[in-house]
Amino acid sequence: MGSGHVAQPLPPNASHPPLNDLWAGRAFGLTLAGTLALESVVVASRPPARADTWLERVPRAAVDRRWRQARPRTLLERRLVDGRVGLSVQADDDVGFRVWAPRHGCYLVAPDGRRVLGAPPAGPVWRWERLVLAQVLPLAAVLRGLDVFHASAVELAGRAVAFLGGSGAGKTTLASRIVARRARLVTDDVLAIEVTGATVRAHRGGAVARIDPRELRTLAPSERRTLGPVRVRAEKCHVTPALAAARLPLGLTYHLVRPAGGRGVRIAPVRPYDPALLIGSAFLSYFTAAERLRRQLESCAAIAQSVPLFQVRAGAGASSADVADAVLRHAESALGARGA
Repeated sequence: MGSGHVAQPLPPNASHPPLNDLWAGRAFGLTLAGTLALESVVVASRPPARADTWLERVPRAAVDRRWRQARPRTLLERRLVDGRVGLSVQADDDVGFRVWAPRHGCYLVAPDGRRVLGAPPAGPVWRWERLVLAQVLPLAAVLRGLDVFHASAVELAGRAVAFLGGSGAGKTTLASRIVARRARLVTDDVLAIEVTGATVRAHRGGAVARIDPRELRTLAPSERRTLGPVRVRAEKCHVTPALAAARLPLGLTYHLVRPAGGRGVRIAPVRPYDPALLIGSAFLSYFTAAERLRRQLESCAAIAQSVPLFQVRAGAGASSADVADAVLRHAESALGARGA
């Protein structure tokens, strides 16, 4: 794991069930265990002797009772169109981080990321798990010594290929299109990385990808089958494609630019290397602790030194299939050249 990362023994508390009865899994570089089972995370083949983060399912009253000891400061607050709070992240130096969203539950992350108290609501599991995968586990990963980027990624030729870009740039669509062409999914939307010596490694995220139903309908039948069963049909369809290994070297990065004029797809190396494209893709930007910022700069420097960065400019007339075809050809060629 990242610098200073030490695995935590499972809590020696007699009230916990026997180890073999606990859920255990791995995501975002974390070995997870506890009583809060996650359907959208790869289950561990055997219970771990030690876990990085303990997930405990508790009543909402238990979270509220613990949070009453806090002197909270608000780090992030997103509001819905009607003015109501749609997502809130608050912090207290001693109690930790409180992550809450309506209909998604309330979660308390310890200051060191070693423990999460989760109070999910009644209702579909997939709904509240979206918040866990999008906010809670990435936050725990950062607290445990990794770094996270706003990126989707796939596995090609044994390496992770990451797609960066602003909201609406098409990161998830591109990753899903390439996975539909028999690549393997690394992560959808949040990428955890660690730097070991001169090697940058990418970690697998959740076990699902969320794709626009309109995109799903445009895929050939064989491509839809490759993406796996559709678990959820809502605003986004949740698909379950073949997954990459838990950890891979990061081989390439692509920065996606929103469609401009023209019809073609242009892919070119970013020269000189622009570190702002990496820094601007950092996830959980509200978390600005000095140690996190130092590690973030070190991660960006390591990527800049060892991982090629390309920019993808797609004309407004280029379809998502055109972009995926162009990027896939380019990535396979670039990885082949690097491995030669």
